[in-house]
Amino acid sequence: MTAQPVRVGTITFDWYPFDPLVRRFAEASVDSGNTMDVICLRQSHERGYEEYNGVHIYRLSMNRGFGRSLPMTVLTWCWFLLLAAMTVTRLHLKRRYDVIHVHNIPDFLVFSALLPKLLGAKVILHVQDVCPELMAAKAGGRKRKVIMRLAIWQERISTRFADHVVTVGWPFEELLLQRGVRPEKMTVILNSADPKLFPASRRDPSSSEASETDKPFIVMYHGTLAERNGLETAIRAVALARQTVPQVRLHIQGRGEHIPVLQQLAASLGLENYVDFRESCPSERIVDFVVHGDVGIIPYRNDGFMELVLPTKAYEFAWMHRPMIASDTRAIRSMFRPQSLMLCDSTKPEEFADAIVTLYQHAEKRRQMIADAADDYAPYEWERMALRYQQLLSALSKQKASHKQTVPAVNDVL
Repeated sequence: MTAQPVRVGTITFDWYPFDPLVRRFAEASVDSGNTMDVICLRQSHERGYEEYNGVHIYRLSMNRGFGRSLPMTVLTWCWFLLLAAMTVTRLHLKRRYDVIHVHNIPDFLVFSALLPKLLGAKVILHVQDVCPELMAAKAGGRKRKVIMRLAIWQERISTRFADHVVTVGWPFEELLLQRGVRPEKMTVILNSADPKLFPASRRDPSSSEASETDKPFIVMYHGTLAERNGLETAIRAVALARQTVPQVRLHIQGRGEHIPVLQQLAASLGLENYVDFRESCPSERIVDFVVHGDVGIIPYRNDGFMELVLPTKAYEFAWMHRPMIASDTRAIRSMFRPQSLMLCDSTKPEEFADAIVTLYQHAEKRRQMIADAADDYAPYEWERMALRYQQLLSALSKQKASHKQTVPAVNDVL
C-alpha cells in the first residue's frame, strides 16, 4: 500500500503475540508491506527472539505481575522503560526506524524512544487506557487526588513528547483534547475485531434461535478480571436469573488479580457448578470462546474510568453476531444505539438478571439486537481501522523524510 516500506518499531509492556490489540496493529503494518519489530515482555516458555507472522519479536525477561502495590508497579515500569530504551536504541542504529509506536500503560514509556527520536524517528504514543482515570480508580482515600495529578502530569509531558497520539475511542479523545492534545496530533483507531482472528465463517446462528429447554444458556465474559470489570454483578445476576431459568450458566475467561474473590463469591452463592472460570488463551482461540456462548455480558462499573472504556469484546460480540448485555456507560452509548444491546445499571444485578431472562425467552429479540449491533459496528470494521493506521504510518514516514508532510492530511482522507 505504501510507496516505500515504513520501518516500524513497537514497544509494549505486555506479551506478544498474546496481546490482541498490539498484534492487530503490528500485523496490519506488515500486511501493507512495512517492516515491524516488537519489543515486549517475555514469558518463561517463550524465546528471546522470534519471527511470527512477519513480525520480529524481541522479548525482555521481566515478570509483569498482577496485584502489585502502586510503588512496585511504577518501579517495574521504570525498569522496563530502561531495558526497552536500550533495546530500541540498539535496533534503531541497525534498522533506522521511521516510526516508533509505543503502547501505554504507562504513558511515560514513550520516553524509551528518546534517542531514536533525536536521531530522526517519529514517535506514536498509543493511549489504550487513560492513565489518570485508571490510576484514580485503583487508588483510594487521600492518595486519589495526588495520584490523579501526578498521572495527568506524566500524561501531559508524554503526549507532548510524542509526534502523534493514537487513542481507542471518542470518550478518550475528548479527555485528551481537554488536557491539551492538539486535534491535528491525534487519530482515533478503534480496537475492532480482526477478521483473521474472528473469521465470519465461524459465526453460529444458534444464539439467535429459540432456546432449548434441556440445553445450557451460556452467558460469557472474556478479558481482564479486576474489580472495576464488575464480574461480581454478573455472578449475582446469574444467581437471580437461575431462579427463573435454571439453564443459565456463566463462563468467564481471562486473567487478573480478582479471580479468587470471584471464585469465592460463586461458591458462597452455590454456583460452583454454574460459573466456569477458564484461563486466558492465545489470540487465535478467543473466537472459540465467543462462538460457544449465547449472550455476551459487559458489567463494567461506572467508576469514572470504566465509564470511558469502549470494550474490545463488544466489537467481537457484534462482529460474531452475539447479543449483548452491558452496563449503561457513556462509552457504550457512543458506539451502540440503545436497541442494539440491553443496557443495565452497573450497580443492580437484578437488572442484568432480568435482561438474561428476557433474552433467553425471546429469540426474536436476540435476532433483532444482533442485526442492530452489526449495523452500528459496520463503519468501524477492522479493515477500515487498519487502513487508517497504515495511512498514519505512511504520513509520519513522509514527514520524517521531508519535514513538510503533515499528519492532518491522514485524518482528512478518513
